[in-house]
Amino acid sequence: MPYPFEDWRAAIATQPPLAADLPEWLTRLATAARSGSVHEALNDPARHVPETNEDGVPPRYSAVLILLGGDPNYRPTAIHPFPEDATIVLTHRGADMRNHSGQMAFPGGAWEPQDATPVDTAVREAVEETGLNPEGVEPVAVMDPVYIDRTNFAVVPVIAYWREFSPVHPATVENDWVEPVAIRELVHPDYRFKLGFAGWSGPAFDVSGMVLWGFTAGVLDALLRLAGWHEDWDEETQFDLFRTLEQSRNGEARDLRAHFIAERKKETGE
Repeated sequence: MPYPFEDWRAAIATQPPLAADLPEWLTRLATAARSGSVHEALNDPARHVPETNEDGVPPRYSAVLILLGGDPNYRPTAIHPFPEDATIVLTHRGADMRNHSGQMAFPGGAWEPQDATPVDTAVREAVEETGLNPEGVEPVAVMDPVYIDRTNFAVVPVIAYWREFSPVHPATVENDWVEPVAIRELVHPDYRFKLGFAGWSGPAFDVSGMVLWGFTAGVLDALLRLAGWHEDWDEETQFDLFRTLEQSRNGEARDLRAHFIAERKKETGE
């Protein structure tokens, strides 16, 4: 049964019911995410979704699944706010893909007519990409859409608790790596740094020698802050985006630099 896009978009404002036994270490994040605080944490006006882009084209909508797993009985403390086994599922697109090649991302994709809500889109895409068993996924929050100007996409992050673990793997040719990544590593200052190029800058993460940056890194950074898991790291030192990518395992598209330069020239009128 096809669902109208207008109904899907309206469903962004509807939060999934919260389980009474939601792990205590997730309650702060759930409360903040459900209250629409993502853009406060992102602190980037360019991430607000416009009616149209500069060419008058309305943005396309998609959803990603931010799937968090970990001990359901863990009681957080100020020093250890999440369990040792807490993870988040990330993917890496193959370097030979035509679109977004070599990029790390949350599993997810574009709205399709069979999706009634953003939760449906996020879970469906995650199942297709990772082989995830959807029965073990418990939606927790639907966040406000976040804009990606380079692709004119409005992306709805859907946070979920991985109630029952199931094996995950690269289930399509698009991805060559799918893993639950330890949150303790993502928050560690040694794996965090800042990237920049031609006036743009943003947070980044080192994930097994691959670089997580851009939209996904920005949302992840905001999520860590909302959850109270953030640890101070060197946000002053800035590394060149493309030099860093070249030294990484990402294998990102070589034309990315040219695209960035063209976009910046268009913005500045050069």
